[in-house]
Amino acid sequence: MLYRILKVLVGFGLQVFYRKIHISGLEHIKKDRPQLIASNHPNGFIEPLVMACFFPKPLNFLVRGDVFEKKWLKPILEATYQIPVFRFRDGFSKMRENQASMSSSIEVLLKGQNLLIFAEGGTESIKRLRGLQKGLPRIAFSVLEQNHNLDLEILPVGINFTYPTVFNSEVMLKIGAPIRVKDYFELYRNDKRQAYDQLTDRIYNEMLPNVVHLETDEDEQLFEKTMPIFREPKPNVSVLVYNDVTLQKEIRVAKMISDATNDQKQKVSELLAGQKDTRKFQQFPSSILRYLVIIIGFLPALMGFLIHLLPILVAVNFTKVKVKQKEFRASILFVVFLVNVLILYLFLIPLVCIIFHIPWYYIFVCAILGLFAKFYYDFVTFTDFSMGVRDHENTKRSLKQSIVQLMNG
Repeated sequence: MLYRILKVLVGFGLQVFYRKIHISGLEHIKKDRPQLIASNHPNGFIEPLVMACFFPKPLNFLVRGDVFEKKWLKPILEATYQIPVFRFRDGFSKMRENQASMSSSIEVLLKGQNLLIFAEGGTESIKRLRGLQKGLPRIAFSVLEQNHNLDLEILPVGINFTYPTVFNSEVMLKIGAPIRVKDYFELYRNDKRQAYDQLTDRIYNEMLPNVVHLETDEDEQLFEKTMPIFREPKPNVSVLVYNDVTLQKEIRVAKMISDATNDQKQKVSELLAGQKDTRKFQQFPSSILRYLVIIIGFLPALMGFLIHLLPILVAVNFTKVKVKQKEFRASILFVVFLVNVLILYLFLIPLVCIIFHIPWYYIFVCAILGLFAKFYYDFVTFTDFSMGVRDHENTKRSLKQSIVQLMNG
């Protein structure tokens, strides 16, 4: 029950927090068999939230075991299907508890449920698929040892973020075609190590096309400078987008950069050196219509912003003071803001309505104004005020053509 309630609340919150959420490959999630979800892990615990909210089948999760040590949090974690996994830093006594976690993971799959595993082991905010750990194939083969007739599948998943730590950015999630564990079980019976290696390599190779992958930090820096020129402005009417068009464009540009020679990369860097901020090219060019919307919408947007100012300030300041690791900034910012908004609507606004005898429907007015403020913020921040329509389009087109010519020349 708690899982279903949180799925609705968190799912709605994610659609406010992110500008676009692109999802593809949902047809590979099957309700008639267990599936192991093998995912990369670039952004704290945002990834499991996204998958839990938008996958059509409930997920069980393997998570850091130290969070279970908080007594008040443990019942919530268990009610949302989370299984603890302990690391060497947690101590030898805790490591021994991993056997129980392994048993719980196997039991989940034997029951026909789905289990999410971050196959890289830890989280790191980079645009790159890192090497995979052997834990996932170990669990998969252990399940078939107990029921070799079970049609267990592994789903290779890639989750990508335009700007992982930034509010109002974009998420791109792609689910690849399933891998049947049975195809490797005979090899496992004869040579376990070879079976582990072959299945791990297969998972990696199937995950790779779903991930924006750049081999070096230097390539990633060039990608961050180049990619905004190739992104097309997108209206913010619909947050959920069920295709991989945007992801494929990001992957193509990443591959173009990775395949280029050092000389070609240097020439592109020199071309972009004159551009102070290329992110403006993923904005809409300013126009009379956009100015009118900005002027007319200012007052209702300001009201919506002021109503939600306290949750915003608490979330931003808490994240700034408490979160040092960049991989968890977006996660903590989102969760703290969501909790504070719930407090605002469940307690503070109703209290104000009671004290000042304000009609209850004003709660819905506050919510509508808040959503409009988010729309307005998006509308303003994705408007380029620095150049006219013609200059904007011509400059972007010229830069894009020059980059492609330099990279392919």
